[in-house]
Amino acid sequence: MKIAFVSTNEYAPWGGSEELWSQTAIRMVKQGFNVGISIKGWKSEAKQVSEIEQSGCIVVRRWQKSIIQRGISKFYNPSDADVFLKNFKPELVIISQGNSIEGLTWMETCIIKNIPFVLIPQAAAENFWPSDDIAIRFAKAYILAKRCFFISNANLKLTEKQLAVKLENATVVANPFKVPYDIQVNWPEDNKTFKLACVGRLEPVAKGQDLLLEAFKLDKWQNRPIEISLFGKGANQKSLYELKKIWNLENVNFYGFVDKVESIWETHHALILPSRYEGLPIAIVEAMLCARPCIVTDVAGNAELIEDGVSGFIAVAPKVECLDDALERAWQKRYSWYEIGQTAAINVRKLIPRDPVGVFVNELKALLKS
Repeated sequence: MKIAFVSTNEYAPWGGSEELWSQTAIRMVKQGFNVGISIKGWKSEAKQVSEIEQSGCIVVRRWQKSIIQRGISKFYNPSDADVFLKNFKPELVIISQGNSIEGLTWMETCIIKNIPFVLIPQAAAENFWPSDDIAIRFAKAYILAKRCFFISNANLKLTEKQLAVKLENATVVANPFKVPYDIQVNWPEDNKTFKLACVGRLEPVAKGQDLLLEAFKLDKWQNRPIEISLFGKGANQKSLYELKKIWNLENVNFYGFVDKVESIWETHHALILPSRYEGLPIAIVEAMLCARPCIVTDVAGNAELIEDGVSGFIAVAPKVECLDDALERAWQKRYSWYEIGQTAAINVRKLIPRDPVGVFVNELKALLKS
């Protein structure tokens, strides 16, 4: 049986939104499915793509057209979706969307070709508001999907509002994570300085690191025994580092990308994630599994995992003053962070399954039988 996975991500070689579809594809090819994948081609390709190919999946890269090719396309211009689906002939297409209003061409091509498809909208945001004509097309496509797998209830509701539609075919699934489900990480030995880790790609438009740096300009944060560690890479790492220098933020440090996530929590007391928009951050799930409290903004599914003041702290909006308020409330309870982290570890396991990929594979296999 032929299954196709399509990633609509056109902005970076890899990201957290790629984990669910890619691990599902590998799991399904090992179970005997014929799996084809369409992704954007990058000169500097993520290592995960090689792992996907080595598993037995057929990977087709969408390369940017040259000037000559674009000239020819004025006369003949089949879309990447049309070519891929015509050649591979899948029986089900899984479209992984970086945000909820990506991938329209893929959806409409599936509809025209009468190929069943499902959607995985990873993120949604207030500033991704489609015009009426686009919203109508997306609404039709969402309704005609066999299933819409959202990452959080909040993003499901936001997408329904933006498209002015009720999605009876929608459900919520979890992304996979990169720490053992039963992990136990020792509390950091250094309790003289409280260390917060900001884990995510260095891209303020989504992750809001600029808000964090601006909040830490305040004298109180410069005069307290607290440090911020930024983990990750991204398109804005140079500009964020320049802000650190311009604002003389001696207690803010950059550590790049770390493969072994649990190593972060061996030396850090809490997660800080000042996101402007999200799906449901894998970094939060991993921090909670490692028994660390999280200080986050109230976007997407964050408040579905975290209870303010009980298992973490929530800033009501991605604004400096709101983030400062949440940080201050967290600081006043800093000697209870260990206990708050233990509550977080218990609560996250009530909401996130041990094997999200296995759950999702079973969902897809059920759809194939329906």
